[in-house]
Amino acid sequence: MNSKLSLILTLTIPFFLLSCSGKRVQTFPSIVENPILSGNIGQPIFIPNSTENTIPQQRIPRPQTTPRTSRPNTHQTSKYGESYYVKKFKLPNVIRESSGLIKVDNRLWTLNDSGGKPILYQINERNGQIAKQLKITNAYNRDWEDIAYDDNYVYIGDIGNNRGNRKDLKVYKIPRASLRTSKSVRAEVIHFKYSDQKEFKSKPQKNNYDCEAMVAHNGKLYLFSKNWKDYKTRLYELTTQAGKHTAKYISTFNIQGMVTGASINEELDILLLTTYSSLLNVNIWAFTNYRGNNFFNGNIKKLNLKNPLQGQVEGVTFNGNYKAYLSSEAFRKYIFSFDASLYELDFSGEFE
Repeated sequence: MNSKLSLILTLTIPFFLLSCSGKRVQTFPSIVENPILSGNIGQPIFIPNSTENTIPQQRIPRPQTTPRTSRPNTHQTSKYGESYYVKKFKLPNVIRESSGLIKVDNRLWTLNDSGGKPILYQINERNGQIAKQLKITNAYNRDWEDIAYDDNYVYIGDIGNNRGNRKDLKVYKIPRASLRTSKSVRAEVIHFKYSDQKEFKSKPQKNNYDCEAMVAHNGKLYLFSKNWKDYKTRLYELTTQAGKHTAKYISTFNIQGMVTGASINEELDILLLTTYSSLLNVNIWAFTNYRGNNFFNGNIKKLNLKNPLQGQVEGVTFNGNYKAYLSSEAFRKYIFSFDASLYELDFSGEFE
């Protein structure tokens, strides 16, 4: 009996161990899928104290913000779809370096880049001709890069900083009504510095403190850096009050290009940012369903242009629901040759 029992145990135990070793064990992935993004697009990075100290392979918790209550989150980005653009016309020679756009009170305005006159130009949307000029009498165009507006004022960003060493960054503030009623106006001036900039050595096109994009939103100005070194962008908040101030760093987004323009549609809750690469390949990014003052904590989508766009596109402004104007500077270098032009963009096919 004992010998039979031993034989049974000897034959049974290996089968039992084999069946246990083959049993599937539940495991969990080591990488958590980003709930904000989908596809091969940039990743938001939240760095409260410094933009230089990042933690690889670790998600830093989002800052707690108060959820928006004014509008429901109804404008979700679509997974599929395409955007279309057409060249509307060549811009006049006097505005060969259009670096910012706004469409306000049903009028389209632009300005020239560094070295241009301290003048805003109204463009006739039918033929591209200059319809009106507004001179800022106490301003100097060292490096005007963008223009924004709110209910009462227009803001002109003298914020270009190719060398990364400027200590005279400023935004000119003029009454919005002056665009309709005046030929010249005196501006208030918002002087500012960046909260996280400690070094001011000259590094032409090799620094991360250039800036060409700005919007007005909820009583504040928001600036988006043009990072020559790492192709990311940092978001800053700035007061709209004249005087000397500090632009507060909020967060960083890996946008994979150099940011050149910004526009916000308050009704749709959509922010657009334009970028280009070293080869002047243009991309447009849409940010929706953001919370509070951080545009990088909502839905993020790089628009899928049906036809690639190349050029030094530096201005963008909404021209209706899911439509926008883009303006480019004239550019001649090496094999590249582009006219200063105005484009119309339709990205309605990208949204549900």
